[in-house]
Amino acid sequence: MTEMTDARPARESERILALDALRGIALLGILMVNMASFKGLSTLELFPQPESLAQPADQTAFWVIEALFTGKFYPIFAFLFGLGFALQIGRLEARGVNPTGIMLRRMLVLLGFGVLHGLFIWTGDVLLIYALAGMTLLLFRYLSPRAVLYWVLGLWGVQALCCLSCGGFLFLSAPFAGDSAQDDPLQSLIERGRDAYASGSYWQAQRFRFLEWLMMFLNAVFLAPNVLMMFLLGLYFGQLRVFERLGEHRRWMLWLAGVCLPIGLAANGLYATGVLNALRVENELLGYAWLMLAVVFAPILALGYIGAFGWLWTVSERLQRLLAPIAAAGRMALTNYLMQSVVCTLLFYGYGFGLHDRVGIAQGVGLTVLIWGVQVVLSALWLARFQYGPMEWLWRSLTYGKRLPLRRTPATT
Repeated sequence: MTEMTDARPARESERILALDALRGIALLGILMVNMASFKGLSTLELFPQPESLAQPADQTAFWVIEALFTGKFYPIFAFLFGLGFALQIGRLEARGVNPTGIMLRRMLVLLGFGVLHGLFIWTGDVLLIYALAGMTLLLFRYLSPRAVLYWVLGLWGVQALCCLSCGGFLFLSAPFAGDSAQDDPLQSLIERGRDAYASGSYWQAQRFRFLEWLMMFLNAVFLAPNVLMMFLLGLYFGQLRVFERLGEHRRWMLWLAGVCLPIGLAANGLYATGVLNALRVENELLGYAWLMLAVVFAPILALGYIGAFGWLWTVSERLQRLLAPIAAAGRMALTNYLMQSVVCTLLFYGYGFGLHDRVGIAQGVGLTVLIWGVQVVLSALWLARFQYGPMEWLWRSLTYGKRLPLRRTPATT
């Protein structure tokens, strides 16, 4: 058995439409959260300035984003990544191909995309973390589904213990905190970043971006465990072939939604209310304390979303038809994710249209929906003529070491 025997990407007929549709929806959630950084915040900042919450509409929009979006959709992307990982390995092995080398090349190419994206476009990149976690996932592929599930629960339990302990300490310390704007040692660096992005040339912004990109690795301490946990959960679903036989797992998906949605909504609603009140009293340390709650419970709400989507998909053919264009955007998720960064940095940064810090939170919600809607339309139009999105084509071609056909032909399946 040779590594490259019959090695090729999945055919269009082998794709699972439900996964593409869920991925397309997740693109909206990702942009909804990232919009705050694009339009006014440094990626080193976790919370908006109090003056941006002066209007009731902006307060409401902030609460909705924090409660329903923040920390919920990158885990869904990670889940889909892990599930796709399991499906790809299964298809390669079924054709007599050793998947290890191919999957490693796939992750290395993604790593390269992440480095270029983070260094030269936008420092809030997650592709690099996904690539590193994907390499780690190779170590788990021979485990039984039960063992993988134990790892998921173990990772969540350890993270919950650490975050809730840290959150408790911060809650106790918050009443004694001074003016966070003055006490925060990162504040001067954040102000430099705002100036560089708001009014600087590309090179002025780029010099700060190099520094910010290095500092963003600190964020991986909180992000990576959730990413790996959701990768493993996706691997677990892939091992059980849940989305390949979604109708057979309808009641399981309903149970998942019934348990995770109430818990996730309650916990994340409490977090959103707490962090909004913390910003009103300008106690950033209290905001960080509430953030620890979100780190723990955001993946639970993400899992509730997955369960609700899976159940609704099985009971409504009309929903499947309505989500077909969104599935096209999901098939081009890498292209659309990177284009969100390109479009938004050009809209808001000084070397583009210079709208930095001129768009309110509620206005940002409308802009997010508009950009995503345009991506959905363009994705459907593109895939009517081509087999892959441009970045997906490049990713596959580099992974398999050959130039794959891009344009559709009558024989394309």
